[in-house]
Amino acid sequence: MGVSLYYTAERSTLLTQHEQEKIASIVDEYNENFEHADDAETFDLYAYDDSESEVILAGATKLPASMDVKDLMYTLEYWLQCLTEIRLAVTDAEWHVQRVDNDAVWVDDKWQMEE
Repeated sequence: MGVSLYYTAERSTLLTQHEQEKIASIVDEYNENFEHADDAETFDLYAYDDSESEVILAGATKLPASMDVKDLMYTLEYWLQCLTEIRLAVTDAEWHVQRVDNDAVWVDDKWQMEE
């Protein structure tokens, strides 16, 4: 059983059409180039839920425990890079990225896991 990487972005305005297209392009590119697609989940975003009006983007990607540590770290870093590109495409949002009880932090214009 693996753990998941969870991500949300909140702001008072919805995603623009341009932002939606950019996000879809980023996700498609990363999913298509993911080296472990046979062994792990690809990047997933939840359908927009208007009952949570501030949440403009949310999702989770499972990181399987069956991978060796090197592949697991590669997978985690790969999806953090995907999230970095998405964050750079979505301006003025409050982001939360975490794996289990470990938050990712935004440092030097990229996501990385806290030590």
